[in-house]
Amino acid sequence: MELMALITLAAASLITALGCFARSTRRTIIFLSMQAIAIGTVELVHCLINLIVGLNIEALVYFFITFAEWFLAAAVIPLILYWGVTKTENILDEPIIGIRRLILFASLITPLYVGLWLFQSPALQGKMASLPFCMLMFSLSIFLISTRNDSLKILVGLNMAENALYPLLAESPITLIPFILALMIFVTAMGTYIVVEAYRDYGTISVNRWRWLNK
Repeated sequence: MELMALITLAAASLITALGCFARSTRRTIIFLSMQAIAIGTVELVHCLINLIVGLNIEALVYFFITFAEWFLAAAVIPLILYWGVTKTENILDEPIIGIRRLILFASLITPLYVGLWLFQSPALQGKMASLPFCMLMFSLSIFLISTRNDSLKILVGLNMAENALYPLLAESPITLIPFILALMIFVTAMGTYIVVEAYRDYGTISVNRWRWLNK
């Protein structure tokens, strides 16, 4: 099981990298869905095994909660973003590398690495095998956010970053999970709505164009 989990996380890392460098908005959203499917399947199978072996209410509750998280991340959120594309435009662009972008990338990613180093939680000790994959996917997601002007791709990057941390947060308290699910949906739905409204006003979903038109 551990080996299969690592193979799946390696595949998810590759999918994240492909999504990070995908040119079209639609393709980036497809890679988001594929990443969520790969990451969530590991925990879903683990919960299913616990349900079959344990046959208790707690295992059943965890299975349904894990399935809900997996379904939201792999289907609902990508569909919300895809709806945003149908209401706006499917931008074809490349990552933009520059001094400002690199500074933004470093400023977004450094606090997480410093925090992990300074405040090593005992709960992470059992996740050390998956930690490098999670950090790689998180770094790629932040790179996507930092180097694109397409506002929908930026939202995709935010969701990819959240998915990347899921293996580390899979055993969060059960009372916290509904809040996390609601927050995921709210941020994505509101972000997509704002992008659609901005497109109606400015005729583009490029963040740089919004800045230029406001001047």
